[in-house]
Amino acid sequence: MKVFAILMTSLFMTLNLQAATKAGIDMPDSKTVAGKTLFLNGQGIRKATWLGIKVYVGGLYLEEKMTDHKPFLENDKMVKQVVMHFVRDVDGEKLIGAWNDGFKNSGNDKSELKDRLKTFNSYMGDIKKDQQIVITFTPDQTEVSFNGQSKTAIKGADFGKALLSVWFVGQADKGLTQGMLGLEK
Repeated sequence: MKVFAILMTSLFMTLNLQAATKAGIDMPDSKTVAGKTLFLNGQGIRKATWLGIKVYVGGLYLEEKMTDHKPFLENDKMVKQVVMHFVRDVDGEKLIGAWNDGFKNSGNDKSELKDRLKTFNSYMGDIKKDQQIVITFTPDQTEVSFNGQSKTAIKGADFGKALLSVWFVGQADKGLTQGMLGLEK
């Protein structure tokens, strides 16, 4: 009986430690964030320029898996998280330019968001290979961790929705979007 219990415990621990891999980057299948269990919905690779240079692996975590972005973008009560694991060095100014372009391309370059986008951009700096930006979307704020350092949360569900839209509305990299939606393996 003890042997059976030990085997079952080992199996359970192994299942909990599973991870998904994309471009050599492992991300856990699930994690606890803001008191909720989030599941890795999918991973995609952000590629830049016509040469397809790999920039980061993006992982989307949701409370339940979804292949359509509309339900989770519209749900302000759902906790969500995006993990950006960089596979190359990126200059801080390029990051800021990409965020500004993303807001514009997704139709979210609205005046009521500009000050909060400016605050968000102030958190950006040069990022090195194997560093991460982790963005957590909770019902009333957006939390940002830049290379393991938590920044002051940005208030407002409207900002969180606008920021999350960057990956799914008017996106620059459809492969990244498809991967994060779990539609590309």
